[in-house]
Amino acid sequence: MEPDDLQDLPVERRRQDRRRRQVPVPNDRRQTDRRANRLEPSKPFAGVAVVVDGWPLLRAGVRQLLSDSAMRVASDTPSAKVAAQAIGDRLDLAVIGASKEPLEEAIKRLRALPGPDPDMPPRVLVLLERVDVVQLRGILSMGVEGVIDRSVGLDDLRAACERLLAGQRVLAGSPLSVLATAGLELQEPEPEEEERDNGLLTRKELEVLAELGRHLSNREIAETMHVSAATVKTHLSNIYGKLGVTSRREAVVAAVERGLLS
Repeated sequence: MEPDDLQDLPVERRRQDRRRRQVPVPNDRRQTDRRANRLEPSKPFAGVAVVVDGWPLLRAGVRQLLSDSAMRVASDTPSAKVAAQAIGDRLDLAVIGASKEPLEEAIKRLRALPGPDPDMPPRVLVLLERVDVVQLRGILSMGVEGVIDRSVGLDDLRAACERLLAGQRVLAGSPLSVLATAGLELQEPEPEEEERDNGLLTRKELEVLAELGRHLSNREIAETMHVSAATVKTHLSNIYGKLGVTSRREAVVAAVERGLLS
C-alpha cells in the first residue's frame, strides 16, 4: 500500500498500518549498537605520573583523566626539568606534549628517572601535533613506548595510557600512518628477551594467540595490539614453530589442548 493510499482509510486503520510499517529494534540490539561506537570501560590503573605541555587546558584535562584513574599526578608543567624535580623515588608514566625544552631533551630527562622497577624506566607517551619521518624515527630510537596524535580524544588517551602501563606499545593516528608510509616499524622486544608467561610462548605471542581465538585477521590483530602487520606475522611464525602447527586453526586447537587458551 502506498503512503498516499493511507489517507483514504479510517484513522484507526491508518494508525495500525503505520505501526506495521515500523520495524521495531530490540532493546538489546540498540544497546549493542551503542556499545560498538564507543570504547569499553577501562580498568583503573595506579602509579605516579607527570604531564608536560605548554597548554594549561591540555594539562588540566590529562591530569583529571589520570587522577580519575587512581594515578597520582606529581606535576603538570610546561617544563620536563620542573616535572623531574617533583618526582621522588618512582615515576610510572610521563605524558609529554609541547614542552619548553626540545622534545628529545624532555624525553631523555624523564626516562632517566627511576621507573616502577629497577630495570624499567618510566613509560613515556608522546603527543605530537605534526609528525615527520625524521622526528618519528628519532623518538622511536630513544625507546619511547607510545606516540599518538595531540588531538586524540580523552577515551583514546586513557586507553593508550592503560596499554602503556600494561607493558604494551602504542602507536595510533597520524604517527601510525607516517610509520607505515615510511616503512618503519615500532620496535618490539626480541622474543628471546621477552618475559615468558608459560615457559613456551612469550607474552606478546600469547596476546596474538588470544586474538586468534577471537578469529581476528592479521590486520585486526595489529590494530588491536598497536603494532604493524609485519610484527603480527613474525609472532604467528614463532607460534606455529613452537606449537608444531601450520595454520591458525591448528594453533588455536593446540593452544586449547595445552591449556594456553580456555
